[in-house]
Amino acid sequence: MNYWRKIGFHFFSFVCITLLLVSCTTQQNLIEDTPKDPIPDWVSQHPIDNSYYIGIGSCNKKSYPVDFISIAKKNALNDMASSVSVRVQGESFLNTMEVNKVFSEDFSSRINTTTDIVFDDFETVATYDNGKDYWIYVRVSKYDYQQQQAAKKKAILDKAFDFYQRGNTAIAKNQINTATDMWLHGLFAMKNYWTESNPYVIPSGEEIILDQSIYNALQEHLSNIRLSCDESTILLTAKDRFSRTVNIGCSMEGRTAVGVPVQYFFPTERYMKPKKVLSNTNGIAAIEVQGVPMDARQPQLEIAIEMDALIPADLNEAICKSLLQSSLTQTLKVPITLVKPSFCIVSEEKEFDNTSDQKLLAGATESFLAQKGYTILPSSQIQKANFIIEIKANSKDAGKSSDFASAILDLTLTLKDTDTQLVKYQNNTNSIKGVQLNTQAAGSEAYKKGKIKLEEEWLKAMLQSIL
Repeated sequence: MNYWRKIGFHFFSFVCITLLLVSCTTQQNLIEDTPKDPIPDWVSQHPIDNSYYIGIGSCNKKSYPVDFISIAKKNALNDMASSVSVRVQGESFLNTMEVNKVFSEDFSSRINTTTDIVFDDFETVATYDNGKDYWIYVRVSKYDYQQQQAAKKKAILDKAFDFYQRGNTAIAKNQINTATDMWLHGLFAMKNYWTESNPYVIPSGEEIILDQSIYNALQEHLSNIRLSCDESTILLTAKDRFSRTVNIGCSMEGRTAVGVPVQYFFPTERYMKPKKVLSNTNGIAAIEVQGVPMDARQPQLEIAIEMDALIPADLNEAICKSLLQSSLTQTLKVPITLVKPSFCIVSEEKEFDNTSDQKLLAGATESFLAQKGYTILPSSQIQKANFIIEIKANSKDAGKSSDFASAILDLTLTLKDTDTQLVKYQNNTNSIKGVQLNTQAAGSEAYKKGKIKLEEEWLKAMLQSIL
């Protein structure tokens, strides 16, 4: 009997404890699910007030247990920013300037985003916490916000106008590089307002559309830059070793243009990337033309204004290119004429110290030069030639060995400037050896080897010394 009583007592205790735990858990859940305060109307329905920009934001506390307040506030500010209308006005700079469609659409898209809108002063109207989520209600006076924005815009337009004036001052001094830098900085200073009409009253009392005026100045002066060359053809001659400094004039409405970035190109033996030079204080861009191949077909010096070089390093390159691309800049092409030098060949080719009528080396030299298009003048016109080629050769007996005869050729090649008689190139050797069955044939063999040395080595080096 006692045994069953004990069993009944323990079972009753277990049931009671179980019911108590279930009751506590249910009560706790009811506590968690029941808000401490009634849900405000602004949580369930976004408020509307013509006098205020309003933002409502929330954040789940379980997902962000540490920074749920700051996240909710950020969401509320973004919500408030979405109610601020930003649109591209019909007469805005962005719609009127001649930029490509892709750039215009991309910029319009980025300028219309609300994440860039900043509220300096806003009021926290209320907060609400239901245990799971945190809510916040913020607002800002439309009048105060618009007044603040107007003050900001006025300060920015003042800064842009200052850049505009500095650009005008620079252009008055013919400093196109500096003027372009100032005008681009002026446009970028007011970039966030390109979607709006931007009238501005200048000190004289006249009202201008500021961004459009800056852009017009930029386009007008870049399009008015003129490149010129006093020479209709650039002559490259042997006298100057086929190298010339060519002066390209840079002007703007008849005045010298200083700091114009000029890009130029001409053919060379190895591919040359276009190079750049700035016009000096006299409006001159000095270009060194050299290394043009003798066999180049219709070579010319190509000159253009390097627009990319006008882009300030601290501004967005892609936007600057779009701003500059519609400027009608000039390209200049000047033909290059290479005047090949003329030669006169004076040869003394002896055989074993005896004067000979053979002209093997002279003939090889003449043939080599003629194939490359050079003019060979006879000795009677030696003074008309640009250069004199002197060939001195003499074969010498080098003895016999094992029934074979040997001969050595002593050879000297000299190139002189006809006017100055200065030696431009010289080479000599006494180690060219011919071996044959007899001495005469060995001498002829040595001359043949000397001819090969001239054609394959010395004559090439000689031309390189004057080109």
